[in-house]
Amino acid sequence: MRTKILLTAAAALVAGIASSNAQVYSANVVGYANVPLAAAGGYTLLSNPFDDGNGNQSSNLLSTLPNKSQVITWNGTGYNTAIGKSAGAWGGSVALPPGTGFFVKTPAGTPLTNTFVGSVIVLVGASGTNAVATGYNLVGSEIPYAADATTDTNINLGATLANKSQMIDWNSGAQDFDTAVGKSAGSWGSSFPISVGEGFFVKTPSAANWVETLNP
Repeated sequence: MRTKILLTAAAALVAGIASSNAQVYSANVVGYANVPLAAAGGYTLLSNPFDDGNGNQSSNLLSTLPNKSQVITWNGTGYNTAIGKSAGAWGGSVALPPGTGFFVKTPAGTPLTNTFVGSVIVLVGASGTNAVATGYNLVGSEIPYAADATTDTNINLGATLANKSQMIDWNSGAQDFDTAVGKSAGSWGSSFPISVGEGFFVKTPSAANWVETLNP
């Protein structure tokens, strides 16, 4: 079962809640998330769930990935040229702040997990805003939540997006996009569960400010 991640500000308390795709451990709104990557040389659609305090550069966030790995970002109308890793070094780097989705391709071999470490960018009891442009957006939750993005009031994406909007996720097992979930007459056609560290596409006919809240 996918479970919404609840983070606590109590410094002495360490809490962990596991979803089907990630494990999160957090104390004082600082923590880490272990996110599994597609096996057999596949693509995984990710989103950085924490601020690493160092510019959120891809070369740092994905530093443990092996040679022949790639990171691929979205520019609003198409994919940017892939950045690859060779001889232990990335050929470049790009900022991947929380709320930004991106693809990672890993070489065939042993199953891999990427660990994201840092701080939640939203304070407990406060809200954060992720601007969504007209058209396709490659996004993720700015807060490390795992829940149904169409109905969860803290994620608040389903209520924010206009009619005729769509959410589209990537199926790592099938290595293809799943059928889009659409909104019509104020209602979504089905649920859209997201996991911690998961990226996904949003297509919308009008720009919107996606506001998420981190409740205590």
